[in-house]
Parts: sequence; structure tokens; C-alpha cells
Amino acid sequence: MPSTPSRRGTLSRRTIAEAALQLIDEEGVGAASMRAIGKRLGVEAMSLYKHVGTRDDLLDAVVDLVVAELDADPEVLRTAEHGWRDYLERLARGVRRYALAHPHAFPVVATRPSEAPWMNPPLRSLAWIESVLEALEAEGFDDDEVVFAYRSFNSFLLGYLLMETGARTLRDPKDGDGSFGAGADASEAVPGGLSPTRDADQQDAVAEASTPEQVIDPAGMVDEGTYPTIHRHAARLAADRYAEEFERALAEMLDGIASRLAE
Repeated sequence: MPSTPSRRGTLSRRTIAEAALQLIDEEGVGAASMRAIGKRLGVEAMSLYKHVGTRDDLLDAVVDLVVAELDADPEVLRTAEHGWRDYLERLARGVRRYALAHPHAFPVVATRPSEAPWMNPPLRSLAWIESVLEALEAEGFDDDEVVFAYRSFNSFLLGYLLMETGARTLRDPKDGDGSFGAGADASEAVPGGLSPTRDADQQDAVAEASTPEQVIDPAGMVDEGTYPTIHRHAARLAADRYAEEFERALAEMLDGIASRLAE
């Protein structure tokens, strides 16, 4: 589609990232090709390269855009004005909100190479990492405890939210979900297009299901004689209790930090 002067004039790294994120939310990461983004913005694909030089650069811009949603979250505080625990609880819930708002994009946030060894996902923002470290120092954490708490916090969020967003994408699969790490173009065949682990019939069944219990048949998936304990817990393992379990796991993780601080 030919570019129009008005649209060309508004083209920027941010508008390109916004269009890419919309495509990822709607169709999966593999759908966010330069061609598709250009079509959505009403410009030629080549014009995008003035603002994002490569697909890696594009994905980095998407990560920056997603993480920046923390800045606009009114529930998240920049300082520990109500104590370090309240600060980390608010931040954790804010990260979870952006992860669940963009479950198909969250694996990109989690797996893009970091610019520095301390830029661990899912924060991936120097401003937010500085905020966390400052807040912990202000609350009396010594240097070792600051690093321990920061890494523990990130590790908890990364593992839990990858699991939860994975369950979300299982219930809402996209054709482009298989290619976020490969730099694929959606105009070509997408590796693992339906899913590397599900055939077309399974994909259709997942798409029609509305709950994890429908996606996973506890009675039919596991042989009771071979795996009796898994069979007994299958319904609970399939149940969507992520919100409740997130709060419980967050509390227990913070309890661990508090107990170490008290030693």
C-alpha cells in the first residue's frame, strides 16, 4: 500500500512497536512481520527500517513498550513509601497485569537477550531496576540482601508468569505463536505454525475450550495404573487458580526475604 504523507509523518519507533504489539496480541508473534506492520500503518515495509533496523530491534521496541505499561499503572509506586513489602507487592501485581494483558508477547519479554547481566526479565528497564534497588536500600537492606531480594523477586515473577501466560495461550492459540525466537516473517511459513506440540485437531479442541479443565481431560490424559498420583491430582492441576496461587506464592517469597533480613 502506498504511503500517504500524513501517515509517513507520524511514523516512529513507538507507532511501529504499537502496531507490532497489536498484531502479536491478535495473531501471535510470528504475525508481526515488517510487511504486516507496514500494511497496518498504511506505509511501505521498507519505510519502517528507518526507525527499527532489524527484527531484533523491532522485538526490543515491543519489549520496551510492554514494560513501559508499568509507568502508567496507578497502583504501582516508584518508592517504598509504605515499606519494601508493599512496594514489591504492588510492582509484582503490575508486572502480572501487563503479562496477562499481552500473554502472547510475554515470552518475548522473558527471552530477549538482556543489555546487561543485571537487566533480568521481566522488569527489563534500567529505570525500574534502579527504583527497586533504591527502595530496598532505603529500607535498610545491605548490599548482599539487596541483590538477593532483587534476584529472588525477578525469578519468582519470571517463572510464575511464564507458566500462567502459557496456560492463557494454550486456551487462545494463535497461528504465529511458534516463531517469536526465530526472526520469522509471517509472509513465509511459520515454524511450528499451529504449535510444535499440538496437531490441527488438538488446536481446534483447544480453541473451542473455555477452561483448562476442557483443554485437559484429567481422566483421559493419564493412565491411572501407571501414574496414580498424577491421575488423582489431575483435575486440580488443570484448574485455573493462578490468581489465588500467585498471591500465595508472592507472600511466601516475600516472607523468605523478610526472614533472611531478620537474621
